[in-house]
Order: sequence, then structure tokens, then C-alpha cells
Amino acid sequence: MKVNKGPIVVQSYHYDLVDPKSEAQTNLQVQVQDYDDSNSEEPSKFKMIQIMTPFGIHPEGVPFAVSGLIGQVIQLQDVGVDEDYQITTEQMTELSRPLVEQIQIITYQLTAMTLDHGYELDFQPSTPDEEADEDK
Repeated sequence: MKVNKGPIVVQSYHYDLVDPKSEAQTNLQVQVQDYDDSNSEEPSKFKMIQIMTPFGIHPEGVPFAVSGLIGQVIQLQDVGVDEDYQITTEQMTELSRPLVEQIQIITYQLTAMTLDHGYELDFQPSTPDEEADEDK
């Protein structure tokens, strides 16, 4: 699949110092929405989507929590603007990876400044099927 990616946009990023004993949380979602550029000077003839990654993370035993929203507009160059198209789980993982990496980079840099050492977040993607298995 050929794509043309716009810039990664950090719509919000919030950092708090918290009690390291407070409940751990890893909430990282990937959402895909159609993106309408019909009001631009040159509307795309290809399908446009927006990948959004809302997150709320407090790793176990550490004194910080982060939350926010990061997104990116992507043009699918193999799909016409009016075509119906479903992104596969593999494609969604591939397209969202730069957004997840941006969360990791910002968090590492910020914790390096505030805690005197950078903290590396480690995310493993899970599919809806794996999440359903965990709920059982």
C-alpha cells in the first residue's frame, strides 16, 4: 500500500508526577477516521484518513503518568476518494507505529529532564481478538 503521510501532530500531551504506588495504567488506542479535505484548494483524488492515538499511561512503580492525543493525516494512494476501504490490523499497526514512537520519544525526553533519567515506554500491540481473550 502506497501512502503519503502528513506531519505528526501532538494535539495534547500531559505529564504529572504521581505516587509510584498508585494503580498502573496502560491505555493506548488507535482510531481511524475518514478525513475530508474537500474544502482545501486542491482536494485529493485519493482516500484520506486520520490516525488518532489517545493515550493514558502510568507504568507500574514509577512516579509519573502521561496522557494525550497524537494524530496524523494519511493519503492512501492506491484507493480512490469514493472507494470503500477497510484497513487491516497489520496496516493499522504499521501506520500507527510512528505515533506510538512519538509518545515514547516525548516521554523519554521529558522524564530525562524531570527525573534525571529517561524512562522508556514499551508497548506491545494487541488486536481486538487478543483483548477479548484477556477479558475471559
